Amino acid sequence: MKRLHNLPLPVSTMALLAAFVLGSLQYPTAGWILFGAGIVAWAKLDAKQLLKSDRYGLSPALALLAYPALAGAQANTAVTFALALHALVVFLILTSRHLSQDIKQAAHVFSQQKGISRRI
Repeated sequence: MKRLHNLPLPVSTMALLAAFVLGSLQYPTAGWILFGAGIVAWAKLDAKQLLKSDRYGLSPALALLAYPALAGAQANTAVTFALALHALVVFLILTSRHLSQDIKQAAHVFSQQKGISRRI
């Protein structure tokens, strides 16, 4: 399990990226297999790590790209919308995490400056 977290990209990201490439190269069967593997890897492994690193937020965006590349003209609008909504939610989670970290850091700097001005 630890080896999976040492990879340059999460497992789900690599599978979904490969699915997108295979779909673009007109190999839909292999692409669908990797798409399914990427979705399962996201649900089982990588979604739990989302708050630890931004790199885990890439998979939902790749799923949004891979699905229409694999489905082509048969792409379902509802599925595409659901994938887009999921990618948006993940983006908002990551953005809120960064904002809360920035607020904490600013509060810490402000409290240090306040202490310095009291000493002067």
